[in-house]
Amino acid sequence: MGWKVVDKYRLGYSVEKRAFYFYYRLEGESIVYQIYPSAMEFMALADMFRNEGPIQFNTDGKYFVTEAEEVGEEEANP
Repeated sequence: MGWKVVDKYRLGYSVEKRAFYFYYRLEGESIVYQIYPSAMEFMALADMFRNEGPIQFNTDGKYFVTEAEEVGEEEANP
C-alpha cells in the first residue's frame, strides 16, 4: 500500500460548464491530477483540505485521509 502526502491542491469551478474541478499534486511528483467532484464532494474536499492536515493519498485505493487525531480532540481556536 502506497501513501503519499498531498503537496498542493487547487479548487476550481467552470461557469460555462457549471462543473467543479479539484486539482492535487503528490509530494515528490510533478504530475498534477484532476478530478471532477459533484457539488457535495467538492464541499467535503474543500473542508477537509482547508481545515485538516497534512492530507495523505493512498495510491493503491485512490483515496485521501487526514492526519490521525486523538479521540475527543477539538480544533484549536485562533
